[in-house]
Amino acid sequence: MGRAILAYDVGTTHVKAALVSIDNFESLLKVSERAIVEYPRSGWAEQDPDTLWGQIIALTRKLLEDREGSRHTVEGIVFSAHMAGVVPVDSKGNPLRKMIIWLDERAAGYPRDLWSGFPRIQGYNLFRLVEFLRVTGGVPGRTGKDPLSKILWLRDNEPDVYHKAFKFLDVKGFLINKTTGVFVTSPDEANLTWLADTRGGRAVWYEPLLRRYGIPRERLPEIRSTVDVAGYLKRSAASELGLDEGLPVIVGAGDLTAAAIGSGAVGDGEIHVYVGTSDWVAAHLGKRRLDISHYIGSILSGIPGKYLLVAEQEIAAGALEWLMRVEGIEGRYDLVERFLEETEPGANGVIFAPWMYGERSPIDDPYVRGAFINLSLGHDKRHLVRAVVEGIILNIKWVYGYVEKLVGFNEKVRLVGGAALFDSLCMMLASAIGRRVVRLKDPQDATLRGSAAIAAKGLGLVGSIEEAASRFIVDKEFQPNEKLARVYNEVYKYFVETYRRLRKLYRRLNKPKH
Repeated sequence: MGRAILAYDVGTTHVKAALVSIDNFESLLKVSERAIVEYPRSGWAEQDPDTLWGQIIALTRKLLEDREGSRHTVEGIVFSAHMAGVVPVDSKGNPLRKMIIWLDERAAGYPRDLWSGFPRIQGYNLFRLVEFLRVTGGVPGRTGKDPLSKILWLRDNEPDVYHKAFKFLDVKGFLINKTTGVFVTSPDEANLTWLADTRGGRAVWYEPLLRRYGIPRERLPEIRSTVDVAGYLKRSAASELGLDEGLPVIVGAGDLTAAAIGSGAVGDGEIHVYVGTSDWVAAHLGKRRLDISHYIGSILSGIPGKYLLVAEQEIAAGALEWLMRVEGIEGRYDLVERFLEETEPGANGVIFAPWMYGERSPIDDPYVRGAFINLSLGHDKRHLVRAVVEGIILNIKWVYGYVEKLVGFNEKVRLVGGAALFDSLCMMLASAIGRRVVRLKDPQDATLRGSAAIAAKGLGLVGSIEEAASRFIVDKEFQPNEKLARVYNEVYKYFVETYRRLRKLYRRLNKPKH
């Protein structure tokens, strides 16, 4: 019988469960379901917590009922989930409303005092900005996607929910509570609330900010290390899941910080790129660094005591999934790869702007939206597919240079995320940024792999997270192509100019009228 970690990856596209080997951190067995995200109003994005828990139950039972799954001993459980969500719960952990997830923009402009008064820099009140940066290492963005902004929106718009809330949990914290009954969060998730002092490689709720925004400390969960045992599987949850009562449940990390570990780029200054529904460019560091003008900052990472410098972009392969759905080729990834191979670089002059749900980095703009530029009757779906993928790559190129200025030159870059399965995309990225791209085996499982590495350390099955990462398997490397590089360097100029020329129009079109 093999030993494994039972790991979960709750995304906005899929919910996954896997038995992950502690030998090489590959998924021995994996099952998934499409995530159910609701968009009740323009700019809103929610998930039903009871529906999510039902998916966790179904996936776990399916995994364990498989003959192969029954051959492995589960050493512990770890959850990872999309970050910056808010789940208000009562004292028994029952949700008081649907989860407000990371994509949600209803709280744009909160907290109000951050954008008012004099003097201001980049639109921020200078004195408020300095305090946030000094204490938390970052600051809420205009988009309203940060937990602090969402909590304040609940206070003003759903006061019954706000005042009844015993705790404001993140999505991972909700699942930990469902399985153990404890109310905890990890340092990375606490960091993203912008209510925690993150100096010195740890997170502590910061009373002056809590008092300013009227959020009682007791309504926030306990902050525990990612490698700590949060609690043990309680009887009711064990019965629902089909697992043994008393299994240790590790605190774990959010999807971004878990995937950062799962990329294998765990050394200081080593850059990795993740391309899934969203994308980011990131690197682990020993000290906080930031670029406020391009909304690049450092949060506490999944590795205790370390930070993760990250530039997050809201939509990447999510735009490709949208196009595939519109064109009636949903799920036909083989067709996408063929279209990419059949069309010339530059998509015959079509430029795609991938900002379909606002953007964070290198532009903090809740009003910007997607667009096809320079369409003609001579274009077909092949050109649109090529343009979308190139738009994603050019957007990454836009932010990559700012990240490398902060962490130093990287001769190679690790690549993970489901979109990394496209060889053509990997070659485009290598050529656009002029760096060797190293793809790990099963790049779509980076979050599962990173979470399992955290759990293995927490359970004493490996000596360190770095030791676990040394066991990860590389699949393929991609060298920059000079012809592609010349094309993308030229198209990139027009790509950036597209935003600069249209940003005022986007604001007029999408700014709330009230």
